[in-house]
Parts: sequence; structure tokens; C-alpha cells
Amino acid sequence: MAGTIVLPTDESERMFSARTGKVLASLLVAMTIGALLLMLMESEPPRPSESDLAGIRGAVLEETQTLANIWRRVVIHASDGGRDTLPSRCHFIVRSTPDAEGRWITPTGLWRQQTPGQHIYVPGKEFNADSIGVCLIGNFDVTPPSRGQFQALLRLVRELQRSCSIPAEGVYLRRQLHDQPPLPGNAFPVGTFDRGLLRADVK
Repeated sequence: MAGTIVLPTDESERMFSARTGKVLASLLVAMTIGALLLMLMESEPPRPSESDLAGIRGAVLEETQTLANIWRRVVIHASDGGRDTLPSRCHFIVRSTPDAEGRWITPTGLWRQQTPGQHIYVPGKEFNADSIGVCLIGNFDVTPPSRGQFQALLRLVRELQRSCSIPAEGVYLRRQLHDQPPLPGNAFPVGTFDRGLLRADVK
């Protein structure tokens, strides 16, 4: 009858309640699985294999017969590219996508010539004289680096640590030295990166 309100029966209430319970349970299970996967990804930073390191060693030592005995630190930057001159003032560029030969990393002329760059200014300190500048290409304010780019960066930094005897304490994100702008970006996975660095007990 038009205008008549039909009250739900006990049976319909039970069916609605059961359906709601199933939906909520499924949502809870999905959220739990997602959280566990994120925890596993966060707690297990990517570790480079020996074959990966062999490729990175090629970039580190490319056209460089002898590493200068001046490198004490590594500083990680980021740049959108374009007219920004920062990449050319760093020693290594980590591209947003690999080149035709599958390489993510390009050593600049500064590294090939083993000369200091002009990539960081720290008031009262001369970090450029003994710091290796590594520039990620991309904007990581909202979106983090891709897995491939991040792994390439971590492999490079680990090999620089190994080749130049740089401790984890000597690896900096730019924002740790100069916080404006906060490079390499607010979405950069700081914890995962830090856990992936070589420590005294890691060979």
C-alpha cells in the first residue's frame, strides 16, 4: 500500500546482520594481509646480489683507474631535471628509468676526473671537498622512487661505501645537512634506505 512503512522482520534483520558481518570480516582480513605485506617490505630492505654489484662496480670504476683518497661522505639529492644544473654538479646520476642497455646509473665527468663537485652547501663546513654527490632524477615529494630506481641507488651507495671505506654514518640525505628544500623528498623511504646501508658487521 502506498505510503505504508514496512518494518523489517526478525529474519531480514538476521540476514542483514550476517551479510554486514561477512563484509566487515572480509575487509578486516584484507587490511591485515596488506599491513603484513607492508611490514615485510619495510623490514626487508633489498640486498644486492654479487651479480648486481658487479654491474655497479663497473659504473663506480668506469674510466677511473685509481679512486682519489679524498672521499669521506655520500650525499643523496633529487632533481626533476629540466634546467636544474644539480645533476651535472654531482658525481652520479640515478635515472628514473633505465637506458637502452638497462643501466640506471651514469657517472658524470666529475667522478671520472675524481674531482670535487658543487652539490651541497653547509654553513661553516666544506662538504663539497670530500663528498660524493648522488642525484636521483624525479620528484619524490608525494611518490617514492620506483623499486628499480631505489634498488639501483642502494646498490650504488653500498658499492661506494665498500670502495671508498665510507661508514653508514657518512651517508647523508641532503635534508639532513640543509633542510630547504627537504630533498630527496618527503616520500623517500628513509627507514628502508638506512637499513640497507653497509654497517661495520656487513660485508
